[in-house]
Amino acid sequence: MIKALEVCKRFATVEALKGVSLEVAQKEIVAIVGKSGAGKSTLLQILGTLMPADSGKIEIAGCDISALGERELAAFRNRHIGFVFQFHHLLPEFTALENIMMPALIGGQSQSEARKRAMELLELVGLTDRATHKPVQLSGGEQQRVAIARALVCRPSVVLADEPTGNLDSANRDEVQRLLMDVRDQFGQTIVMVTHDMGLADSVDRKIVMSDGRIL
Repeated sequence: MIKALEVCKRFATVEALKGVSLEVAQKEIVAIVGKSGAGKSTLLQILGTLMPADSGKIEIAGCDISALGERELAAFRNRHIGFVFQFHHLLPEFTALENIMMPALIGGQSQSEARKRAMELLELVGLTDRATHKPVQLSGGEQQRVAIARALVCRPSVVLADEPTGNLDSANRDEVQRLLMDVRDQFGQTIVMVTHDMGLADSVDRKIVMSDGRIL
């Protein structure tokens, strides 16, 4: 599902990625771990098409994303990649249901289609009774479950998660961990996450250790 070959990225004098290559199979859950500054989040952003690599090649779902223009990248991202961030990034003026619907509406789905899919996902994450609540009315764990539902609304091939349990207490961390496993089992998504949570990293299919811009 994901192939990266000799990916390099430099910020001024700092080499963030030094020829990183990896493959991730369809339906695999992979955790990328390492100390701060190892290049984990940079790699995740490049895999998610949020940041261009300086050199190297990346394929996702058989598409060479290195060859896509800006508009094509945006369309590819909306269709194929779901994102889960540590700080949720929910839109505060919208309800949980509306936040989940947003990527589907941007992708061209009708209001009724987007709403139906969002309600299905609210049921999956156990928050149907919170559909009309705005983010400020939700706990941190509930906000993260809404963010996971939002990441799934367009039925992406790949879900990328940056510290998905980093802001959660142990009970909510365990719930999010279980939910990510359920998502893979039910929908067949490939999931790549960056985490400092070694309990989470040890529970997934494969752990990739990075240090100083390289995969160990």
